[in-house]
Amino acid sequence: MCYILCKYKQLQYVIIVHMLFGLQLRQRMCAFVFNVIKKKFFSPSHFNLQPMAVRPENFTMRNLVRVAFLLVACSVSQICASFSFNTKDLVLLVNDSTTLTLTLTDNVLRNTTLILSTNHKDLLTTNVTKIEVTNSTGTNVWPVELFGHDAGHDLLKVDAFPPSIKCSDAFVRVTLQHSNELALFSVIVGWVYFVAWSISFYPQMYENWRRKSVVGLNFDFIALNLVGFILYSMFNVGLWIPEIEKDYISRNPRGLNPVQLNDIFFSIHAVFATLITVIQCYCYEKGDQQVSRTAKSIMSFYGLIIAVLLVLVYLQKIVWLDFLYYCSYIKLTITLIKYIPQAVMNYKRKSTIGWSIGNIFLDFTGGILSILQMIINAYNYNDWASVFGDPTKFGLGLLSVIFDILFFLQHYVFYSPKSSKIYDLTGCT
Repeated sequence: MCYILCKYKQLQYVIIVHMLFGLQLRQRMCAFVFNVIKKKFFSPSHFNLQPMAVRPENFTMRNLVRVAFLLVACSVSQICASFSFNTKDLVLLVNDSTTLTLTLTDNVLRNTTLILSTNHKDLLTTNVTKIEVTNSTGTNVWPVELFGHDAGHDLLKVDAFPPSIKCSDAFVRVTLQHSNELALFSVIVGWVYFVAWSISFYPQMYENWRRKSVVGLNFDFIALNLVGFILYSMFNVGLWIPEIEKDYISRNPRGLNPVQLNDIFFSIHAVFATLITVIQCYCYEKGDQQVSRTAKSIMSFYGLIIAVLLVLVYLQKIVWLDFLYYCSYIKLTITLIKYIPQAVMNYKRKSTIGWSIGNIFLDFTGGILSILQMIINAYNYNDWASVFGDPTKFGLGLLSVIFDILFFLQHYVFYSPKSSKIYDLTGCT
């Protein structure tokens, strides 16, 4: 086709300019060609074209070339035009309004209708839903006023008819919230519990280092903790992978990604902190403590489940988002059972020596604040689905709090601290 078009010298130059030169020159040329076509319907004399001798087959080919030229000119002129808003993300209070600007950046050579729409009309509306764009050679700007009716998350988008004009950048992600103060408070709470949970590993490490012993620290708890935090890290990091995040948003169109940046930092840090504790278990006095057969069997069972899930992903029976959800469920079951060996060990020894209560205080603080942040966000954005959209995070906070209360009772009520350096581990596994 290019060979046929290039038989016409002037048309050859137009094609070369279209391919090689910048946007402004192409726009001017397209406008010029379009006006000429309107005045004189592709007269060969106007373009000084030198077609071959007029034969039936050449006449047909000549008309085909002219039609192709017309299509190229029109398509390029339309593609040059685009629409965009002055922002891509917006935070708006409920019962408040704001004004955006929709800008036509380039020329439009024929009348176009713009349709403005939102995904949830009960959350967000605009003062205009249709804009008529007439044949224009200059930049146009239209004000668009937004009205927030309820808390949530919505998307304002623009569609052009005919659809040949570029509108891919004409959208705004809108977050509607009840209060700016609550949003700020949620951020502060999130970072406080991140710090509390992150440093909660260090009192136990310090206790081990000070005593040069890990006697009293249950190895089943450490092993299950390590596996659980690895799975938790996989879930958090995975939901920030664009393809997986897109799947999550498609399933929860009104929701936000429930995993925040501090969640990712915490989970990865937890893996490394637990690994340090594992190293201490090898270096310091441990008596006859070891990972029990029960814990080994449980972890082997989890490994088998993960292997089967990976095969299902490979066979495209499930998607990666489902795989991560199953990993989060495994993490949730680990959180449910991982404290049991330590609680049983404390009960058998009638002592909590070797088990740092500082760890429990910080863990309790982190759990309470984690639940508080999720409740604040659910109310502020009317997004209660996000509480259940991240079952690992919610379950981690709730179950940690319950077990922390049990350890408080063991340490301060059931068993008073003993000063003896001899630890009776009879019957402990």
